[in-house]
Amino acid sequence: MISDTDFLVWLKRDGTARALLVEASVYSGGIEVVRTMSNRAFISGPIDSPAHAAYDDIIVGVPRFSSQLSELFTGKSLPTWGDIEIINESGSRDSWLSDSWDGRAVRLYMGDPDWSKSDYRRVLDGTIGDIYAPAPNRLALKLRDKTWAMNVPIQTNLIGGSTANKDQPKPLCFGQCFNVEPLLIVAATHQYQVHDGAIEAITAVRDNGLAVAYTTDIATGTFTLSAAPAGRITADVKGAKPGGIYLTKCADIVNHIVTTRTQLTADDIDATNFSAFNTIAPQTLGIYIRNRENVIPVLDELASAVGGFWTFSRDGFLRLGRLDAPSGSPVLELEADDIRERQFACTGRVLPIKTLRLGYARNYTPQTDGLAGAVTETNRALYSAEHQVAIATNAGIETTHLLARSPDLEPTLFADATEAATEASRRATLFSQVRGVYEIGVWTAPLRVNLGEVVKVTHPRFGFAAGAPAVVVGLDEEPARGRVTLRVWK
Repeated sequence: MISDTDFLVWLKRDGTARALLVEASVYSGGIEVVRTMSNRAFISGPIDSPAHAAYDDIIVGVPRFSSQLSELFTGKSLPTWGDIEIINESGSRDSWLSDSWDGRAVRLYMGDPDWSKSDYRRVLDGTIGDIYAPAPNRLALKLRDKTWAMNVPIQTNLIGGSTANKDQPKPLCFGQCFNVEPLLIVAATHQYQVHDGAIEAITAVRDNGLAVAYTTDIATGTFTLSAAPAGRITADVKGAKPGGIYLTKCADIVNHIVTTRTQLTADDIDATNFSAFNTIAPQTLGIYIRNRENVIPVLDELASAVGGFWTFSRDGFLRLGRLDAPSGSPVLELEADDIRERQFACTGRVLPIKTLRLGYARNYTPQTDGLAGAVTETNRALYSAEHQVAIATNAGIETTHLLARSPDLEPTLFADATEAATEASRRATLFSQVRGVYEIGVWTAPLRVNLGEVVKVTHPRFGFAAGAPAVVVGLDEEPARGRVTLRVWK
């Protein structure tokens, strides 16, 4: 049995023969089958899964894996997978072009040709985009990660009934939301909906800005007015409470959306990572979705709110991360001898921030007119502003850096003023100094580092002479060749 430690030692060895096993699902002849192939002939053993499977030696182009954070280091990561190129001499596999590959699962395993299949490690888990023929003697499978599963509507359930809203999607409310506009579902009884499912509470309902009487059905996410409305109805809501658990944290809300609104399941979530993210990002968020939305921008907004990002690991697990100052135990230590000649460069600098402004307590229905005459001046200002604002400043930074940044207001989903102020201070501190982005070509084992992890770099250039930690914000790997390029932030 090859242990994880043994596998890493094997990966580090130069000149080792590396077999890549591919298991690609395809719909052919009216059924889904799995086609097994490799860059080296291989047959699995009797206790392997699958057992006695022949992996045809037909792969000639082994894919590479690239992933990087966005320029702002928040939202979703930007993964790129290379294609798998397959031998098709004399058109012997032309019929594969008539099969249905799109959206089917593909898994890649790596190991030594002399190992048992059970000792191989899964290195990529994703889906097939399509198949094409780049040359008369080649076929190629386009690979992609599971982000495709997020490219779906977050809500398909419609209001129904007979009101003007019957064809509108039922609203969704997660966390604590202020001044949302519910959807009328039964005009005769003045019943409105704020969430498709159970909620924690409705703490206030207003008619043109004035509090009115109502009754709540928390099991269905609805409320009923005690009298006919005079104008625009808005409400303050503590949202989704599936299974009796009120969801307020970023990781918990993301987990719920992914496992109930997409094809993915709990098996696609890195549970340990999500639990840890709840610890570093425990803030109460609030997001209200009243119109047609796609899952991807919703996840982007949730992760970005806490200064975080979401990504799929190579082996197919959804993970969350947050950009913090590099610290802690590194997952990898790189010395000068580990860095390829002329493969160390500073590709950019991020200038400090002078003043940072975060919007919180989002007002989902800004009301600049139409409010009742009895609404107080204070509440008029509150109901008209789209956000309250938390401000953090690096005093005097412009003395050193004439181009110190003061970005536009960044909207967030924070519900609480204190939590918003704490996050504003954290980000201002993070960018109270110049930060550099470095690209490093290294001689090291692939498959060892993930986005957001810390590596230690020791090199005589660019301020790394004494050894310094850096955060991985991008990577490019060719597992079969043992080549890795890291993009790090310090």
